[in-house]
Amino acid sequence: MRMPTLRQASLPSIRGRLTRWILAVSWVAGLALATTVGVLLHYALDELLDDGLQESAEVLYGLLSQNSDHIARQRGMLPAPSHEEGLVWQLVGNDGRMWLRSHRAPGTPLTPQAAAGFSNAPLWRIYSMPLPDGTAVLHVAQSADHRHHAQLWTVGGSLGLSLLVGCLAVLWLKVRVSTEMQPLHNLSAVVRSFDPLRPDATLPAAARAELLPLVSALNDLADRLRARVAHERAFAAHAAHALRTPLAGIDMQLAVAQREAPASMQARLNQTREAAARLRRVTTALISLFRAGGQMNWQAVQLKALVDTLPVRGVHVSVQGEDTLWCDPDLLSAALLNLFDNAARHHASHLQVKVTGHAPIQQISVSDNGEGLSAERLAAVQHALQTGQSEDVLGLGLTLVDLVARNHGGQVSLASGAGGTGCCVTLTLSRQPRASRT
Repeated sequence: MRMPTLRQASLPSIRGRLTRWILAVSWVAGLALATTVGVLLHYALDELLDDGLQESAEVLYGLLSQNSDHIARQRGMLPAPSHEEGLVWQLVGNDGRMWLRSHRAPGTPLTPQAAAGFSNAPLWRIYSMPLPDGTAVLHVAQSADHRHHAQLWTVGGSLGLSLLVGCLAVLWLKVRVSTEMQPLHNLSAVVRSFDPLRPDATLPAAARAELLPLVSALNDLADRLRARVAHERAFAAHAAHALRTPLAGIDMQLAVAQREAPASMQARLNQTREAAARLRRVTTALISLFRAGGQMNWQAVQLKALVDTLPVRGVHVSVQGEDTLWCDPDLLSAALLNLFDNAARHHASHLQVKVTGHAPIQQISVSDNGEGLSAERLAAVQHALQTGQSEDVLGLGLTLVDLVARNHGGQVSLASGAGGTGCCVTLTLSRQPRASRT
């Protein structure tokens, strides 16, 4: 039973929702982690730089203490080749005068602080140590720009690396979500081609534990559908067989009555016999459609030869195309008889039947010159054929034609005839039949 198809865009996507949640959580977690790492690195690096500054001051302090007499006689900048200094130092006397300094140290004292410890100047981070004799103070400093540059590279690199790892983790999670959703897509593809009306039809084992209830439920649904369809087919076949015998008796009695009746009753009796013959053809179609559980009897037939065997009344039928048709001749005969009968009841006088295409997919079009259908009626019938919601739009004849087409793996479409006259019914047949609609 075919249900109306919902647009995929109108439904929320599990993969899309999971992907958005993973993206949001990953970004928030990544930013929080990167911020935490950045703050910790900032303080850790600041402490590490201070330790290096203090240790450098202590080394210089030891060297200066060993040569205090010589240093006391020195003034100015300590001779050294030009080089890039990460640290600068000054030896400042208690009177505020500069005794010695490194070649890139400023000419004025870095800080007035005379006690041991750290201090800050606008452009420097300084560690001070008084000499043992108390005559001078050693200042060792590191520029704030150098410290900020080191922290920027360390913290920025850590943040960038954290974000890069976060992005890679998001991409990996997205791929993993798609991979884990693939069994569901595979199951959907299997269900799409699954024919529950075949006696041995069953879905493959679930690839994930979460899909096990769904596969089990679908298999149970297939079992219930097979049982229901089998019951309906058995009922329809039994009813058709039960009706065929009395219908044959009715036709025989009408034939006798027609021979004995006066001329004034001939027209009514003829109409009655035609109605009985139509009912008999419908009964024959039901028997053909529901025989042996709906198994198809595929044969290669010529369309013209098949049409020539049909008891067509009231219309002239012409056949175009000599291609061989692969079909169940009994079912196709029942469908064509119903189409011919519908055309005759809509006052058609001529029918054109044409076959196009080649196996495995072929099309049979039946065009008539009858009254045709209004645009609204035509749209309603076409919608009923596409959705399966007939709502008494199709009638028994078109319903049988639709069932025959679907048993052949195809479908039925309806359109206005050439020049807006009559109707054109097209049956698509395929060698790979789909499940019929009940």
